[in-house]
Amino acid sequence: MNKITTEADMLKSLLTHELSSVRDKLEPYTNNMKAQIQQRVDQLKQELSPYADSLDSEALRSTMIQKSEELKISLEQSVKDLQAQLGPYTEDLKQKVDRHLEEFQKSVAPMTEKVQVELSQRASLVKQIVAPYAEDLREKLDPYAQDLQSQLMSLYESFVKSN
Repeated sequence: MNKITTEADMLKSLLTHELSSVRDKLEPYTNNMKAQIQQRVDQLKQELSPYADSLDSEALRSTMIQKSEELKISLEQSVKDLQAQLGPYTEDLKQKVDRHLEEFQKSVAPMTEKVQVELSQRASLVKQIVAPYAEDLREKLDPYAQDLQSQLMSLYESFVKSN
């Protein structure tokens, strides 16, 4: 059982390391995307500020709708670009995780078979040890069971006769 726990801990450690490695590789991309989004929001604020100052609400509204749609399209494109850049990393991570899981299963499988064999042997041993006692107990309790059965039958018969 300790070996299985050790193997599971090793698998956890390997997966944590792999995820950390991928996170480190992706951090520049995510930081870049954050910076681009912030830059676009600041640009949008600058472009809308003259309309807000002039109190021309209709022009502000139409410009805001147009600029927010442009921002939305730009963000969608950035997300697509980021997904394209991350594709190789996610596939690589998936392959590494799958490989680690396979190795874990291969290392644990013989142990589970061994545990099953041991449990079966011990259950058989317990059965052999308990069998004589169970038979002896059955022989001792059988007269009481027969007596109880006859008492219940007579009670039942008297109940049937009275109704």
